[in-house]
Amino acid sequence: MKLTIIGGAGVRVPLVTNGLFREGTGIAVDELSLFDTNRERAAAIARISQAMARRSGGKLRVSLPRSLDEALEGCSFVVSSIRVGGISGRVRDEQIALEHGLPGQETVGPGGFALALRTIPVLVGYGRRVAERAPQAWMINFTNPVGIMAEAFIREGIAARCIGVCDTPREQFLHVAEALEVPLEAASFDYLGLNHLGWIRAVLVHGRDVLQDLMASDEALDRAYPLRLFSKSFLRTLRLLPTEYLFYYYSTHEAFRRTVAAGNTRGGLIRELEGPLMQSVAEARQDERKILAAYDLYLARRNASYMAIETGGSFEAGRVDEARANLYQSAAGYERIALDVIGAIHNNQARVMPVDVANQGAIQDLDSATAVEVPCAISANGARPLAAGRLPDQIRDLLFRVKEFERLTVKAASVGSRSLAIEALCANPLVERRQLAEKLVLEYQRAHAPLLDHLA
Repeated sequence: MKLTIIGGAGVRVPLVTNGLFREGTGIAVDELSLFDTNRERAAAIARISQAMARRSGGKLRVSLPRSLDEALEGCSFVVSSIRVGGISGRVRDEQIALEHGLPGQETVGPGGFALALRTIPVLVGYGRRVAERAPQAWMINFTNPVGIMAEAFIREGIAARCIGVCDTPREQFLHVAEALEVPLEAASFDYLGLNHLGWIRAVLVHGRDVLQDLMASDEALDRAYPLRLFSKSFLRTLRLLPTEYLFYYYSTHEAFRRTVAAGNTRGGLIRELEGPLMQSVAEARQDERKILAAYDLYLARRNASYMAIETGGSFEAGRVDEARANLYQSAAGYERIALDVIGAIHNNQARVMPVDVANQGAIQDLDSATAVEVPCAISANGARPLAAGRLPDQIRDLLFRVKEFERLTVKAASVGSRSLAIEALCANPLVERRQLAEKLVLEYQRAHAPLLDHLA
């Protein structure tokens, strides 16, 4: 099998390589094709991936195609994970939001909006090319913001063989299972929402909903949220378990305050980590031990610092050591989700997992042709969303507002309308004020010219 990655210079690509050789994947990939507009950086990632394959005891051809068409030729699956504007673009997105008193984050609020406006035209173009040149292939999209990208694919009529994937829901499922002291596979999760806006409504263990048992235990709630994002009293009032990105909506000022106090953003921290990694890989030349040591250290530092800025946590050496000891062990994570989806389709072995697809009536309160994140039965026929019923009253308003923001953002990017972009940002629950939306759109256009010049 040939697996193509669009965005092959991304630092998470070697994780996929490692996952290919994990026992029980049921996937035999002969060629990993890494396509990226930054060929020099893609070559460095290819070296890490090749070393990762050899460390795992496997054989894998890692290719660097000169064109997208070459990358797509003969491929069975395409993983898309691009960042239009690069990591520096992300940092600027976050900084501009902070300068206007809002949380600086890659997928939520103004940061996610700016990234989406840059990304939609590019990713839709890639999606069309995949449909034309590799109509047999399935496209697994990790490009952020995943939900808005899924919405764009639906609007453009190219979503039939594209599945949006995010590891956030399963990470939360894993924490809840650990809190209940049961294996992840022993629990069933009633989950619904949008990407980075999802809630667990029930947890079934041996056929019984144990969510309220978990809610009643202080100790269990602490284990379910190791990052301490939400107060116990809030969770008990909500009567649902939100995923971590709801922190930005439920504690907006606190997220902003802590980021300002840290003096950095998540994007800024990742940029600081990526520099030494790429330098170490270059200096290692063909020494694969040094290459892998540099990558393992980068990954440990990245994992140890996750959400530390936003939650006021510290980035300590002890946390890095702990993260290093647990590398590649999580039942969740980027590569696990991607390969589970690919394996379910390739082997026609039905699995249920939350992914981002067209609603198709799953959530009764939303149109069928809009993107949602719900459990889906995934097999050789793709991802079929399971019935989710109606939205709980306590989340309806927030979800409707975010969905309207997503739709308007896609429309603004697709038709190239600055006035629609302002309207979209006004609809975002973290912005709302028109004067602020106008300022933000203008600043993002200035910061990202010519990437946002299509907004007229």
